[in-house]
Amino acid sequence: MGYTKEIMRKAVHFGSLIIPASAIFIPKMEMVLILVSLASGMLVVDIVRSRNRVFRKFFMGLFGRVLRGKEQDGGMTASTVLMASAAMTILLFRTEIAVSALVFLSVGDSFAALVGRKFGRTVLVSGRTLEGSLAALLSCLVFSLPLMQISAARGWTLSPAGLAAGALAATLAELFEMPLDDNLRIPVLAGFVMELIIPG
Repeated sequence: MGYTKEIMRKAVHFGSLIIPASAIFIPKMEMVLILVSLASGMLVVDIVRSRNRVFRKFFMGLFGRVLRGKEQDGGMTASTVLMASAAMTILLFRTEIAVSALVFLSVGDSFAALVGRKFGRTVLVSGRTLEGSLAALLSCLVFSLPLMQISAARGWTLSPAGLAAGALAATLAELFEMPLDDNLRIPVLAGFVMELIIPG
């Protein structure tokens, strides 16, 4: 995938910030049901796309430019995984933890890919670069600042140390390849670390 297409793909990914933003105001279980419904609808689309040639051609005409190889070949799209992951994250963790973890997913993964592909020189593991990982960490830390302001306004218990630990966990989850999709492992690992550190 060329860099222009990567920018388009990550612009969509960055737009997923609407999920944690919505989770601030929508009650927990309602938000989970909304996301499960969206994920289920997307999964149906993925299944039909993989089995129906006419629909696949139509779908690829609309979204083919931002799909990776496996997605183009009929695999589940990252958007489907993202919706399911967001639902799981919100279900598993306190609202403030889930919101923070999903923010880290949106910004950290996006900046890691864009900076890593454009400026990455020092390869670490799994093709990831030091520059990309530093961009992921820095972007998560920067977005921790508005999260702290929201925490104060909402009466949450987020702390700088807890958010910094979550940002580091999200960065490491993005860096190391694991069997789980990064749209799942990043918020779950970051959320787990923050739940351990930030008092409830």
